[in-house]
Amino acid sequence: MKNNLLNISGVSVLSKKEQKNVSGGLGLDLSKCGCDCAARVTGPKYCSSYIACPAVYTCNDEI
Repeated sequence: MKNNLLNISGVSVLSKKEQKNVSGGLGLDLSKCGCDCAARVTGPKYCSSYIACPAVYTCNDEI
């Protein structure tokens, strides 16, 4: 498999040190997403595409 990938132009093997410097991804911070007491998704607009809130959700933790 590794040999097949190396046959693609522009592909090279990265050392462990080089792998640590790789960055990228979606660029979305899902830690900003959450749910409010009415079970609605909160946070940036993209949150509703990535998380869902449970149908029954309450912020009152009293028993």
